[in-house]
Amino acid sequence: MSWLTDVKSRLDTLASQVQHMDWSAFTSFETDLPQSTTNTASNQSNANKSAENTTQAESLKKQILNQIGAVQAQLNQRIDDAKAALEDVVQHMLPPQLQKAWVAECAQACIDKEIHPELLQTTSVRLGQDICKQEAEFQQKRARHIHRSFAEFIGEPVESIDPRDIPLIGIAGSGGGFRAMVATLGSYRAMHLAGLAQCVTYDAAVSGSSWAIAALHTYANGNPLKVLDSVHEAMKTSMFSTANLSEFITENDGMAKRVFADIAARYLLSAASSSAPIDSQETTNADNLQSASAAESFLGRITDEISWQSKRALDILFPGSTQQSSKPAPLTMDELLSAAKAVFKTVSVPPLSIVDLYGALLFRKVIVQHLKQDDDKGPSLQLDSRWVRLSAQSAAVDQGQLPMPLYTAVRHFIGSDDNDPDKAQLSKYQWFEFSPYEVGSIDHGAWIPSWAFGRPMVDGHEQFKIGEVHFGGILGAASSAFCASVKAMIMEIYMAVPAAVRSAMDPLLDRIEHGTEIAHPIPPYTLYNPFYQIASSTAELAELGSKPLLSLMDAGMDNNLPFAPLLRPERGVDVIVCLDASANIEIMPWFARAEAWASDHGVERWPWGVRPWAADPLRPSKAEAELDQSTLSGTRSVRQSMNKRIRDDNIRCVVFDQPVALSPLPKPKSLPRSVTVLYLPLLPNPNFRNPGFDPETADFCGTFNDKWSSEQVDLLADLASFNMTQEIERIREAVKVAYKRKRAHRLYHEGL
Repeated sequence: MSWLTDVKSRLDTLASQVQHMDWSAFTSFETDLPQSTTNTASNQSNANKSAENTTQAESLKKQILNQIGAVQAQLNQRIDDAKAALEDVVQHMLPPQLQKAWVAECAQACIDKEIHPELLQTTSVRLGQDICKQEAEFQQKRARHIHRSFAEFIGEPVESIDPRDIPLIGIAGSGGGFRAMVATLGSYRAMHLAGLAQCVTYDAAVSGSSWAIAALHTYANGNPLKVLDSVHEAMKTSMFSTANLSEFITENDGMAKRVFADIAARYLLSAASSSAPIDSQETTNADNLQSASAAESFLGRITDEISWQSKRALDILFPGSTQQSSKPAPLTMDELLSAAKAVFKTVSVPPLSIVDLYGALLFRKVIVQHLKQDDDKGPSLQLDSRWVRLSAQSAAVDQGQLPMPLYTAVRHFIGSDDNDPDKAQLSKYQWFEFSPYEVGSIDHGAWIPSWAFGRPMVDGHEQFKIGEVHFGGILGAASSAFCASVKAMIMEIYMAVPAAVRSAMDPLLDRIEHGTEIAHPIPPYTLYNPFYQIASSTAELAELGSKPLLSLMDAGMDNNLPFAPLLRPERGVDVIVCLDASANIEIMPWFARAEAWASDHGVERWPWGVRPWAADPLRPSKAEAELDQSTLSGTRSVRQSMNKRIRDDNIRCVVFDQPVALSPLPKPKSLPRSVTVLYLPLLPNPNFRNPGFDPETADFCGTFNDKWSSEQVDLLADLASFNMTQEIERIREAVKVAYKRKRAHRLYHEGL
């Protein structure tokens, strides 16, 4: 558990970092005081003002330290709970002679070909911004599959609609922990009943909504009612409960080994790497020969298995055509570890982090189906072993039966060639997406098959084969908001205080040291970099490939709505339905950041200038001043109108289908069709059965609360369903307009 101890030590430095900031810079919050004056009264006034500002700065310092202390205590408690759970299960519950055996048996699942058939395949890296061949085929199959459903939704005869004109609709689910998960399911239930869900092509998600999408694309097969039934049972207990975890492992041993397989394998690989000599001067010829022999033996076993499978396939097709040999013995973890030692001389092993355990616990809560029983014994649990793999979700996508899920995470690039914090001059987040077909960087155009994600790669060549990274790990990385930077944690405080205090804090935030922006007290999810030393003609891709390990975290660090994957020009999404369950929803900068991303990536179809809130930017006082000098200054009245419609007129869906500002991009050769953005914020509704219920203020709706009653689940899901149902006609009309635009655009270019 040394990695948990390391996390705790990092947390212990958080308050110290803020304590030692140069707070003398914050003794004046408006203008510098004059050094001298001939006016005595003015001198006294300035002295009083200086003392007042110093007191204010000290007060803010204490407030920030107190808030950080609260965050620190909460995170420490979560880590302690998780540590206690794992220690109780592995060290106390199991007899000492079985502890290592249990871990080894867990890890064995990572090289079990029944669970991971991809072990027989060899992978390669794909470079380019285009979508992959499988996705292009999916788009065509999905259009044909939803043809009739789309016609029925917009009220047109099915024979009058060309499948090529059906707009590609993408759902954009926000972050927000279990609040976002339950609200997304409630919205999806209403969409399903209205026929909209059957017309969707992409399900994109950030953080908490990823859990809803994950359940829909695994055991539920697209049915939100099935997921809500499971959620009712799963939410009754905390996933950090020691007793609950112990009971799960003792009563569901086989299932538990599937859930914790990735952690066990990474633990054993870490142990193997620590015993592998890294310094070439300390490596003897005997070491080299032994490691090389182990690696060749392991690869030989893989070759034998492929040969046996090929002969078996031929014998099934043409009986008697081959001389079938006996099936090779299963690969063992010992063989993998022996082969891995040779690799660890050049490729570091990914360190375990709290995110690994968090992802496994999430997988157990979200992907393991909880079925209610008639007695009081608690729910029965079911898990199809396919769902440990993201690539298994391609089964329903291949034929266009379900939308394609797009999970997201970001890499924090801090601006130097080797990503060294001491050399950082620029900090930005780079988006990664995870689909059943590929995993890769949107910003770099580098991709690897999902089934190969997790293998160590050098220059596009795999170093050894291991099962696809556990889907729980992906869920953990996609929702690891606790891996935020120190500055992001301070911004959480900024959002929680009254507007008057935020205005006073603006100068403080302007002067925060750069180090607080790039320092992450809790390390993010780290695994093998599939693009390590990849040959590249661009400096950006070369930088991405400069390190053997890749660290990913919650995409909400950059934008709590997954605009990036849905705005990729080559994907061609026409309608984005934003389900925003963010906290502090009215001061979030998601549209401003999406616009900046669209500008940086040449997305001509973004509806420039649109904003749902009058106080959209995260720091309104600063951003409003900048707005007066920008090309968006003329959109203020539009933004205020949107704000009024949402709050005063009880509108729960705002439609943006055309720009209200000039594009910052070079003038295109032809006028592009704007993406239609439908924005549905999670807000109370005076017409709802409980008009006083506000998710923003309800304690159980807190982002990190993972224990809800059935009544609480129903209340939030019903509110989200109610808001969606209220706005379904507005959505239907917007989708119909998008269809007509796409059809007209096609006919124009065909000269018809």
